[in-house]
Amino acid sequence: MRKFTFNLLFFMLIFAVLVVFPFDIFLRNMNSLHKEKLKGLLTYKDSIQILILGNSHANYGVDPTQFDNYAYNLANLNQSIYFDKRLTMRYLDSLSNLRYVFINVDHHSLYTSSQGLWDIWSYYGNGIIYKDRMYLLEDVSPFLFGFKPKVSISLLKTSICNYLQYKNYKILNFKVEKGINVRDSLIKGFVTFEGTNDQLFSESHYINRANYFSELISLSDEYQEVKNDLEDFIKILLSRGIKPILFSVPQYYEYRKFIDRDNLYKYNSDISVISKKYNIEFWDYSGDSSFIKSDFYDCDHLNKTGAVKFSRILNLRLVKIENN
Repeated sequence: MRKFTFNLLFFMLIFAVLVVFPFDIFLRNMNSLHKEKLKGLLTYKDSIQILILGNSHANYGVDPTQFDNYAYNLANLNQSIYFDKRLTMRYLDSLSNLRYVFINVDHHSLYTSSQGLWDIWSYYGNGIIYKDRMYLLEDVSPFLFGFKPKVSISLLKTSICNYLQYKNYKILNFKVEKGINVRDSLIKGFVTFEGTNDQLFSESHYINRANYFSELISLSDEYQEVKNDLEDFIKILLSRGIKPILFSVPQYYEYRKFIDRDNLYKYNSDISVISKKYNIEFWDYSGDSSFIKSDFYDCDHLNKTGAVKFSRILNLRLVKIENN
């Protein structure tokens, strides 16, 4: 028994030295979209007049270079209103010229505060803690308790592939096959898809995507909490003389047919009530059929072409408001 215990401890030590420690070092020094966006925000904090928040729809769909005023895209993958608010509040005092905050709201946005697996990315990337979570074990070992081994191995593989292809292992850890041009560094916090993935334009994909959000809504018990959080965020911005603008990003019209009608109606009603209550803008482009397949990477994410087209629309609308 004593020998077995000794051998087990010896094996665990070897495993830690050869696997866990090197992986932890890699993960702690790994670049990420969260880190890059935060670095850009702090670099241009005195110039930013428009801040763009939201999940992947806004992350991929709003190109800040298309705005007349200096805009910065702080949206991120699966980023919820909870993280939008706390990330903005942490650096609000530093954004001395901020005038507008674009807040992306989708038909499911009021039903969840967590980002799921992405909560840990926010913690490692920009230090935002989800509610009362204690990240003690995650601080000890990102490999074992943070990203977890499966994801960590995938990230290492991606970094090696990026290094072999682009000679830069610290490039953003996106998989090349996702359609993102990883050679381009972020411009004003913006990164997007190249082209259209035809495999993701099928009825089965539309149904699966719509059902995913319907299930998220039906199982949620956070609606009032998230709604209150959004309204509190709006009040804080208004008290600072900053104008919030609620908006939604275009979705492919064929996909929209499979989204639950009741959920869409409630979403439109809820956000309209909030916008009227605080006398702020609500620009709903989710059902804009002028965006065609070539504007999308998949059924609910714009590609580079679509992002430029959509962002120019937002800019023109904002210019009209300023002129009035």
